Amino acid sequence: RRVRDALATNFSDLLRYQNMLCRYDTMALKSLDVFSVHGFPVGLVQCESNLIGIANGDGINVGSGGWLNIVEKFRKAKAYCDAPFEIRHTGAKKVKVPIPGEWIGDTRNGCKERDIRLVCGSATDADLEPESLDGVFTDPPYFGNVQYAELMDFCYVWLRKLSQALPFQAISTRSPDELTANLTMGRDISHFTEGISTVFSKMVKALKPGKPFAFTYHHNSIEAYFPPAVAILDSGLACTASLPCPAEMGASIHINGTGSSVVDTVFVCRSTGVVSRRTLAATVEDFAHLLTRDTEDLREGGHQPTRGDIRCLIFGHLVRMAIWNLRKGWNASLSAQRKLTLIAQHLTSLPQPDEIGMAVSPEDASLEVVMNETGGCYDLEEISF
Repeated sequence: RRVRDALATNFSDLLRYQNMLCRYDTMALKSLDVFSVHGFPVGLVQCESNLIGIANGDGINVGSGGWLNIVEKFRKAKAYCDAPFEIRHTGAKKVKVPIPGEWIGDTRNGCKERDIRLVCGSATDADLEPESLDGVFTDPPYFGNVQYAELMDFCYVWLRKLSQALPFQAISTRSPDELTANLTMGRDISHFTEGISTVFSKMVKALKPGKPFAFTYHHNSIEAYFPPAVAILDSGLACTASLPCPAEMGASIHINGTGSSVVDTVFVCRSTGVVSRRTLAATVEDFAHLLTRDTEDLREGGHQPTRGDIRCLIFGHLVRMAIWNLRKGWNASLSAQRKLTLIAQHLTSLPQPDEIGMAVSPEDASLEVVMNETGGCYDLEEISF
């Protein structure tokens, strides 16, 4: 079964390159998989990859999209599981840094075993023991940015033909309960809010007190942040940090040419703990200081933040502070629409995104960080919650 499932995984990858929606990258001189831009672009000219693949005289695979390429990628992934590593950048050079004693999987060398549980199902139905988890890390749908099931069906209809043993029983992955906003399917912001809140609350009940609940999120519209804010408050969590993290491809259809961010905000939440007072913001200047540090961190990681990136980071900090300010008197029994309204109303009392954006310039943010740190403007006192 392991071999069969591995072949099915590789076949799923192969499908992405062996179809009439594939295009040719004239810069990289190779075919592109159908999901390279998170959508179904229909080009005027299709690119047909060699099905088996092409290897040169040294055994190195040429191009992309062939079976040899897919299997080699799978082999590298399995090798990484046996010996994980991080990448350290030394100038323009990349150095692999091994992690001694670490490995990924349920068995290693046929002897070491771990209890790993993978469930293909809805998180709203998960049956987890209370206070049993050391952490929850997730990447929820970004409101209406991507219709995941519609894309997933491309590979799903093939995979469900391979084996009844695989968890592919339904005809399609599409469901009226899918947690994305899709007005043509009758899924509005209240549907999205209620679903995300149910998932978050269920996971938090299984989380040990004070342990992290972290997720990534970004969107062009601040209204799209209201549902996860409601979900955090409904779950009884406080948002202790919002961190910038490059995570998106600028060529993606839902991003290209829109001035959107390629940076996610990583929200870190806990039920109890302490936060540094310097992370709490109330004035335009407070938020500007936080954004300045974020942009400097991004530059240090090799990413030059755009106005779109800064806008989404501003949204992250504003929503984090709204959660912090509303958490004590929050009533989770209210209707989804009423809770969304409360979030919106509170955000109007905070500095507005345009005001904060004007106070932070991507060009001079690095200078401002130095001034803030040397000037000792931050109060490092910690606050318990």
